[in-house]
Amino acid sequence: MGWKKTVLMSASRFSAPGWKAGILSGFLQAGLACVRPRQEVALANLSLAYPHSDTPYRRRILGEVYRHLSWMTAEYLALQKDPSQSLSWVKRCDGEDRLRLPLETGQGVIVLTAHLGNWELLAAWLCQRGYPLTAIVRDPDDRDYRETIEAFRSRVGLKTLPKQANMKAAVDLLRKGGFLGILSDQAAGRTEGLPVPFMGHSAYTFAGAASLAILTGCPIVPVFSFREAPFQHLVEIQAPLPFPELGDRRERILELTRRCNQAIEDAVRRFPGQWLWLHRRWGRRIPAD
Repeated sequence: MGWKKTVLMSASRFSAPGWKAGILSGFLQAGLACVRPRQEVALANLSLAYPHSDTPYRRRILGEVYRHLSWMTAEYLALQKDPSQSLSWVKRCDGEDRLRLPLETGQGVIVLTAHLGNWELLAAWLCQRGYPLTAIVRDPDDRDYRETIEAFRSRVGLKTLPKQANMKAAVDLLRKGGFLGILSDQAAGRTEGLPVPFMGHSAYTFAGAASLAILTGCPIVPVFSFREAPFQHLVEIQAPLPFPELGDRRERILELTRRCNQAIEDAVRRFPGQWLWLHRRWGRRIPAD
């Protein structure tokens, strides 16, 4: 076992809900406040998304992001010991019938989500509720983190498809009634993505969700997790995105991808302090660290 994995496992002993998690979260917040990882990228992102905001507002949101990530880490480590805790930490779920009905009828679903709220908790909650969820993932390059995340996903019942998997595997899964989770808020390259508006600016976006929906006829259902307090979350399952009726296949994919981005943008604007502003969503328009 590598030293990073050992540290993570040791930290999980101090992540139980209550005062222990508070100490761990406080320690992590202090560290982030000192190091301020990817601060320039995040502030530039916020300036693009909120062009009329001032510097104190953007710094306040970034501070909320660091606090959110600290609590998310504490919650994630606590779930390592007992993933079923996710069921009690989600205090309310709005719109669950939008997933229950396709589950009961055997229809595949594309679960659209983002790096918003506690997305790992969301995956655990969906699996613990009995949804046959498979997520398209890009694993961390770091071996220790990768092994830890793989072990966690296995314990909660989450299956995965690597991001580089061919489309046939995803199509087969959906046609067999599987639920395919796609985090669709990261930047795609010019060769892989479509230029679609996001937060008022064009952003290259992976079109996988829209392409699969058009190909299989399976609905895209936006699903998000929001923290209301430490270890207290709301899960919101929104209505399926309407399919475009006009245009050729490429035009329909482009329009449906735009609707995916809009659903994510609306959710982020409601809880900006819970989104991962630290990555270059708009590509190299954002300065380096």
